[in-house]
Amino acid sequence: MKHQALLRLAAFLVVFVLLIALANTFFIRADTYASLTMSEIKARDDIELAIVGSSAVQLHFNADLISEQTGLKAFNAGFASSGLQASLAVTEELFRTNSPEWVVLVVEPFTFYTARELPQAQYELMPLLSSPMTRLRYYLRAAREDGAYLDRLFMFREFGVTSFRDALKTIGLRLSPQKTYEKILPTLDPTMHYRGNGFIYATTETSPEADIRKELIREVTGYEYPLLEPSKKMLLEYRDLCREHGARLLVMVYPELTAFHLARPDFLPYLESLRRFCAENDLECVDFTFARPELYPNMDDYYFDTYHMIGEGADVLSASFARFFNLYAAGEDTSSLFYQNTDEYLASIDFITNTWIQTYTPDSWNPAWEQNPQSVAEAAVGKDVYLANCNHGSLVTPEYRFFLIEEDGTETPLTDWQTDGILTCSPGTLTGRTLKLYARPQGQTETVWFTWRPGLDPEPVLL
Repeated sequence: MKHQALLRLAAFLVVFVLLIALANTFFIRADTYASLTMSEIKARDDIELAIVGSSAVQLHFNADLISEQTGLKAFNAGFASSGLQASLAVTEELFRTNSPEWVVLVVEPFTFYTARELPQAQYELMPLLSSPMTRLRYYLRAAREDGAYLDRLFMFREFGVTSFRDALKTIGLRLSPQKTYEKILPTLDPTMHYRGNGFIYATTETSPEADIRKELIREVTGYEYPLLEPSKKMLLEYRDLCREHGARLLVMVYPELTAFHLARPDFLPYLESLRRFCAENDLECVDFTFARPELYPNMDDYYFDTYHMIGEGADVLSASFARFFNLYAAGEDTSSLFYQNTDEYLASIDFITNTWIQTYTPDSWNPAWEQNPQSVAEAAVGKDVYLANCNHGSLVTPEYRFFLIEEDGTETPLTDWQTDGILTCSPGTLTGRTLKLYARPQGQTETVWFTWRPGLDPEPVLL
């Protein structure tokens, strides 16, 4: 009797697991580009240079161009929102059918803000993995960091199909990705073009300018960004996985918008700590954040949002990477192509990326005020005080000019150019009206600007 109960329980658990696996495979909304990329990985056995990571890999590494310039068959094993957990799972899948000579693991600052993996990455990737053991390891790595074991197990509740058409698309992408892609192509975003080899070429004309102006605001907090212990563990797991399969691993730090780097002055030294960790643990690492312009020019104008570039920018990055890779793989010294530390990098930025306005509070911070904070406090007596700030390189001296935007759009100057960045007025005078702030490096004419309505618009949110 006891044995029969145990058998019934075992049978129930087997059926339960199978049902969960079925639901998490065919009832999870399929991501088109993830399905296409994974189907190619499974069908290939000739990949020699695998580039692994998130959407930074999908959109920024032109695999055909890299193949042409390196002589190695390159492939983008990139999946949106991927962290180290997803990259480990993707690489396990890659090694099932391929034996690449090189694996390039592309990491971003965002890879290390937290050791947690976004659920979006799991729902896109996990249904596509061939091995139940790879799925299980991926699930356990992801759930271990956020404790969301049940939510991640029953992910079909949040990411399940929502219509019959959605279900047909999902089943089609699971069983026949390329044919299904051709059928649904007219319904997809026309600015994104899947070029094969895991590469998506973007042609959109949108710009991140407004977001850069309003969102990438700097605050020096003194907070240190440590390399988290789970991140260290996963990097070492990744190293050992590549060694086990005879692949040479290169960790590459992907370069972000300049404004991102300037908005996190306390974060940049962290990249140096990452390089030290790699050096101490026999992990080859290159940080393209510190690439000199003769290798990789400033690419801010190519971004269509605050994280991704259009295809022309991807071509520039890919050519730069291929040039570096050829030298590096040949054993040549590439150190002259990179700034050696944070100070050198910050000193090289001779422009201002964005500016903003804040009202005065006693704990407001600005490098220009540190020398004489008393002058700001004195200016605030019985006044409304507005303070200017900006993101800029370490050798740049910013100067500011305030204007009032009239109802007809004309700009009335409120101050001359000044390095203090202070505007004072009688209480309430400018409440609800539109201020415009221009900033420029002292001695230059090119400006950046920001508009704000005191009392109506929220104050800038500091990072």
